[in-house]
Amino acid sequence: MRKCSLPILLALSIALFLGFSSPNNATREKGVLILAFDDGSPTWLQAVAPELAAVGGVATGYVNNHRIHHGEISFEDLVQLQDQYKWEIGTHTYNHFNAPDFVKKNGVEKWLTEEVDAAVKELEEHEIEVSSLVFPYNAFTRELARAVYQRFTCFRRLDTYPIADGRQANGSVPGSPIDVAGYAPVELVCQWVDEAARSRQILFLYGHHVLPDSEFFVGQVAGVSGAVLTSAEEIGIKTGRPDLFLVPDTSRRVLQRSFTVEAIEGKSIKVRGLDLTRFTAPGASFLVGPGYGTRVSDFKRIIEYASRKLQFKNMRDGLKGDNL
Repeated sequence: MRKCSLPILLALSIALFLGFSSPNNATREKGVLILAFDDGSPTWLQAVAPELAAVGGVATGYVNNHRIHHGEISFEDLVQLQDQYKWEIGTHTYNHFNAPDFVKKNGVEKWLTEEVDAAVKELEEHEIEVSSLVFPYNAFTRELARAVYQRFTCFRRLDTYPIADGRQANGSVPGSPIDVAGYAPVELVCQWVDEAARSRQILFLYGHHVLPDSEFFVGQVAGVSGAVLTSAEEIGIKTGRPDLFLVPDTSRRVLQRSFTVEAIEGKSIKVRGLDLTRFTAPGASFLVGPGYGTRVSDFKRIIEYASRKLQFKNMRDGLKGDNL
């Protein structure tokens, strides 16, 4: 893995110093991993929960009600996750509309009534306890943050450094994705695990779907020119799906960039609107697959490593005692 830049190292040092000096983590026996999954996926019950249970892990699932009504996950599935697997179920709003855009057109009260209260009411009618929220696309304003924190224990903010002692004063917690679209090398995630263990803080990670490795392709870069990457071998992956993303170099974390696949032909991958020569080079390893998916092998490596270092908790239990 490439060395961290000086700003990143300084940020890590400051964060670790603050962690050691905090009165909250002084009473925490060990570091904590809070895993969350967004939207609502059949893989939560089919793959994620069993893999987590095997290492003593739990998670929090943030569900969109429209996914329930479209058959992607059921109320019964959510109850099983809550009661059998000890997951927390939170709300990701009813329809997954961009909240700031909705509020600009309709006002905050309409968003709270139609997208938040209606979502929670349906879940509670099925004996699902809801105490936290994640904004769709992690997009919010100060006005929305204030309104949500009056109703829920916390909400997520997207953060490049996902370790903290608990909530900020506005009720937010950090979160970094483990999906292909927000790719972080497994080795980096394991470093975060080590840092959370040393500082006895909380590592906040989130994803969407955990999928078989066969839905992804890992290869070696033979050449790169503009928006086209050439693989050393034929790219063996289904190309008909619209949600494929490229990780041009699996040893690197590229912040605030998403490499949407436009076309795959033979050994060539074309992405949309980015110059790949800035992000990879011949000889590097690349990954292509569903943008909102995580390979099951990577997921297992992360949680097996974390199980030796951290305590798994859902969002509600992990934030108890953070003095907010």
